[in-house]
Amino acid sequence: MFSVVMPIYNEGHHIRDNIARTLAVFRDIGPFELIPVDDGSSDDSREQLRRAAAEWPDVHPLMLDHAGKGEALRQGTRAATGEWVIFLDADLELPPEQITLFIALQRTHEADVVVGSKLHPDSTVSYPLVRRIYSLGYFLLTKTLFGLPIRDTQTGLKLVRRELLLRALDLTELKGFAFDLELLVRLVGLGAKMAEAPVVVRHRMTYSSVRFDAVLSIATDTWRVWRSVRRPRATGPGSASP
Repeated sequence: MFSVVMPIYNEGHHIRDNIARTLAVFRDIGPFELIPVDDGSSDDSREQLRRAAAEWPDVHPLMLDHAGKGEALRQGTRAATGEWVIFLDADLELPPEQITLFIALQRTHEADVVVGSKLHPDSTVSYPLVRRIYSLGYFLLTKTLFGLPIRDTQTGLKLVRRELLLRALDLTELKGFAFDLELLVRLVGLGAKMAEAPVVVRHRMTYSSVRFDAVLSIATDTWRVWRSVRRPRATGPGSASP
C-alpha cells in the first residue's frame, strides 16, 4: 500500500483539482491513501480539504499550525499506514503521473528510497541559467560535506520505505528548507539503498533572481545539518553531550 503525503500551504484555488488528478493516478496503481497536510494556510485550503475528504474516502487530511514544510511531511508520515510513503508537492509542478517510473525503479534496484532529481540527465527542467548554476553549486556543496550518493536533495517527489523513513525521522530536527537534506543524510546513515529518478518539472512560477537572504538561510540550514549529523547523540541515562 502507498501513502501519499502532500504538504499544503495556501493552495486552495486549485487543491481540489490537484487532489482529483492525484487520486486518478493512484487508482490505477494499487491500494493507497492520500494524506494532505495543511501547514496553517490562511486561504480556504482547509475548507477545500474537508470537502475533498467528504467526497473521497481515500483522502485523510491533517490540519497543523504553521510550522514549515518539513514538519508537515513529518506529521503526515507518522499518520501514514502504507508500506511505502510518497512525498508529493501539492502544486503538482512535479506531475503525479511520473510516480509509476519511481515504483518501477524501486523494484528494479530493490531500493529503499527513490529520489527525484532535476540534475538527472533525463530530466525535463526549464530553470533559468541562474537557477541551474545554483542547483549545481548546491549539489557540489552537499556532495563535499556529506558525500551523498544522489545529486539532488530538494526535489519534492520521493518514494521511501515507511519503516526506514520513521527511523530516520526520529533523528531529524529541522523543519524548513534543509529538512530534505537532513532526512536523506539520516537515511544514508541508516544504510538505505537509494536510486535516482528523472523528473518532469512544470513551473508555475518565474524565478528571476536568488535573493541574498534566501542564500543566507540555505547556507545556515545546511551548516545546521552538518553540525547535527556530526554531534554525538545520547545513548542512554548519564550520557554526556559535548
